[in-house]
Amino acid sequence: MEMKNQVKNYLQTNDLDIGFQDLNDLVINKQNCVFCGSCISLCPRIGMNEKEPKLLEYDPECSTCFRYCPRTYFPAEMFEKELFNGDANKSYSIGHYQKLVAAKSNNETVLRIAQNGGVVSSLLIYALDSGLIDGVLLTDKDDNWCPKPVIARSPEEILSCVGSKYTISPTLITYREAIREFKLEKLAFVGLPCQIHAVRKLQLSSPLSEVYGKFTLIIGLYCFSNYTYNLLKNFVQGELGIPLRTVKKFDVSNGMFYVYKKDGSIKQVPLKMTKQYTWNSCQYCKDFSAEIADISIGNIGASSNDWNSVLLRTDIGVKVFNDAVKTNKITISDNIDLLKIEKIAFRKKTRITQIDEKTLNAMRLLGISEFEIKTFTSLMSLGQASESLLSEAMKLDKNLVINALKSLKQREWVISSNGIYISVDPTLVINNEISKLRKTFLEKIGKLNNEVLPKLESIYVRNNINQIRHKEEL
Repeated sequence: MEMKNQVKNYLQTNDLDIGFQDLNDLVINKQNCVFCGSCISLCPRIGMNEKEPKLLEYDPECSTCFRYCPRTYFPAEMFEKELFNGDANKSYSIGHYQKLVAAKSNNETVLRIAQNGGVVSSLLIYALDSGLIDGVLLTDKDDNWCPKPVIARSPEEILSCVGSKYTISPTLITYREAIREFKLEKLAFVGLPCQIHAVRKLQLSSPLSEVYGKFTLIIGLYCFSNYTYNLLKNFVQGELGIPLRTVKKFDVSNGMFYVYKKDGSIKQVPLKMTKQYTWNSCQYCKDFSAEIADISIGNIGASSNDWNSVLLRTDIGVKVFNDAVKTNKITISDNIDLLKIEKIAFRKKTRITQIDEKTLNAMRLLGISEFEIKTFTSLMSLGQASESLLSEAMKLDKNLVINALKSLKQREWVISSNGIYISVDPTLVINNEISKLRKTFLEKIGKLNNEVLPKLESIYVRNNINQIRHKEEL
């Protein structure tokens, strides 16, 4: 409770003397923005272009945009403690969950238009009809598949948003409207793992209202990575020559990108052809299964494309799902492949950011081996890891990794506790190394001035006295 109050106090503090410039420097310019729309919704001084938030006028440095950004301070352990009870399973790859099942909607209308099993839509409609929510923040699209954040307040509006868009969308941009215009008290949110961090902050303490806009149900979607709209505009319509108005849906499965057309034809291409359109910040995200959602839903692990795999995480998630099953809105099955989900999630969790050759060469000047450098940067990518996990992620012999970690710990590049290693802030690491270099060079300079130079001068004078013409040169 003390930690929770500390986080609430942080979210409610507006005298941190930071503002949009800090958000711009630390998140946006570092290509770390997930484009969730929270900063735009919370501050009327912030707008957006096609790919990032922009400051429109004077910034009073209230710090709201910075505090509620999903990529700034997020105490995961505190949220996990608040959200998950002691009976929950815990997996390194997919987080806490109480139950994993396969599920599909019992509504034929939903199934005809759904991406897979229609579970998200059926759950939302049930939550709306039962009074658990009175609106949901969703992403719709226009005729050209350009994503459009919306507030759905009826089953019909929910169904108009079915299907994955495969394009990043500022879904939370409508949060202010839900409060100020529609006065919605109980909201649901459906979005990506990265966006849910902002939603959990808003759920803990909203800066817009103490009455309206309370999130009562949060559904997360499985996500390995997302794309810019250029994937659809430049690749699908441009390179593949498929008019977007003729597309029924998109899908990603088994290393392929699928385009389903309204005429029934299907175009498939290797997923690697879409890589250049990946949203920048996706390469740093480790969360595949939306680990802090109430319910996480996808298709990976299900027996076929017309089923969903569903991770029930929190008590509220379990309750609303079970109630939807009891009222025959959803049917369930135990035919689910947990190992497949964990395998995909582990791939994302252990994805390592590679450093370029120029940086690698510069770091070698510190007298450290290439392997130790890569061990350090790999640990930075993982956040924290055991010896076994790090060796598995690097795909290298465990003993080699252990020796590298010992060396790095001695150099104060990493710290460890209870078998878990964490990289030290690189600013501290490099500044410490610079101090060592400065001390070493000053000692060398002192030896050159005090020991080497006098001896060389003596030798020079003794052997070249006839050539020295000016006394002042001695």
